Amino acid sequence: MRSPLTALAVLAVFAAVPGRAATPAEYVYVGASAPGGPAPAASAIEQFGIYVLSLDPKTGQLSMPALSQQLQRATAFAVHPTLPILYSVADGRGPLSDSELYSLRSDPATGQLIVINHVDSGGRDATALALDGASQTIFAAHYASGTLSAVSVNANGTLGAVTSSQADTGSGPSPRQKSAHAHDVVVAPGGKYALVSDLGADRIFVYPFDAATRTLSTEEGAAEAVPPGSGPRHLVFSRDGKYLLVNTELTAQLRSYHWEPKLGRLSTVQNIQAYPAGKNGDKSSSELALSRDGRFAYLALRGDQDSLIVYAFNARKGTLREIQRVSSGGKVPWSFAIDPSGRWLLVTNEGSNTVVEMKIDHTTGKLSATHQSVTIPQPMAVTFLAH
Repeated sequence: MRSPLTALAVLAVFAAVPGRAATPAEYVYVGASAPGGPAPAASAIEQFGIYVLSLDPKTGQLSMPALSQQLQRATAFAVHPTLPILYSVADGRGPLSDSELYSLRSDPATGQLIVINHVDSGGRDATALALDGASQTIFAAHYASGTLSAVSVNANGTLGAVTSSQADTGSGPSPRQKSAHAHDVVVAPGGKYALVSDLGADRIFVYPFDAATRTLSTEEGAAEAVPPGSGPRHLVFSRDGKYLLVNTELTAQLRSYHWEPKLGRLSTVQNIQAYPAGKNGDKSSSELALSRDGRFAYLALRGDQDSLIVYAFNARKGTLREIQRVSSGGKVPWSFAIDPSGRWLLVTNEGSNTVVEMKIDHTTGKLSATHQSVTIPQPMAVTFLAH
């Protein structure tokens, strides 16, 4: 439950932004969550949940953040395509319980989130969400249980029941790969397949999806293997749907695949080692995204790098070429997101408790520091919602 002070803080946030209209153009939502491990102290738990702040798309001005909803491990978001609704994962009611999915309405005047409803997600430790607007289905990938579930979405944006689920299988050579760990999910263009990157199984699973019944199956699906010990983390389709980009968490590689929609299969195009040559320490990559126009790819490195890499993406060939490396502006970049205007990138530095803003050059795709940042405890997921 939010305290009265939190609500007042939110109102003060927006009133304090010079020149801002009563209804900001873009709201930013940041999930502040304790990473896996020992449970945090009760006093620390009160700081975790979903924070809200505003961004002026013309100037890049950020408001001060305020806690909007106290949800445990809000580490993945999805935004409804037509309604002002944010979907978030959260911990279940017990250590072996399924995670929960929350439907939250964004107030257009303040950005405050109001819980509409919440349901079980169909698996444990949900780490990613993907919303298919055509079938009104939200997919949840679950790290701990290694499962993918499909949950119905009602016309008013509320969440319904789990309609189908599939369990990944497999393991890898790393100590973190003793079993399947579904990490991310994307819906292939056309809505006939859901693809899952499984960090534990070193596979990209392809599950056929029947939109009419909201049912996942394995009858005609395929699994693309990545090199043992890679740990695939995130998936991004090119704008035309011809290529799939995948980054590996455990080896910090960026891989490109050609997507064959009729067969539901992937074929390798390119594999890039993102860590600098000669670096022998622990390699780790986290977030991956394409620019709004699809011409550039952005990748975050953790470990001893704490940086963002910019790649030019050749949409005709599906290949990538590095063009820039910059500091993430903090420690342990967990995630980042590009605002709807395509001009600003916000990166969550979980290790330094900061959300840092960078400006995107539309022509070159390169990033430059704006020297704007806000403090949020252990920020992880980040997304935008424009009213």
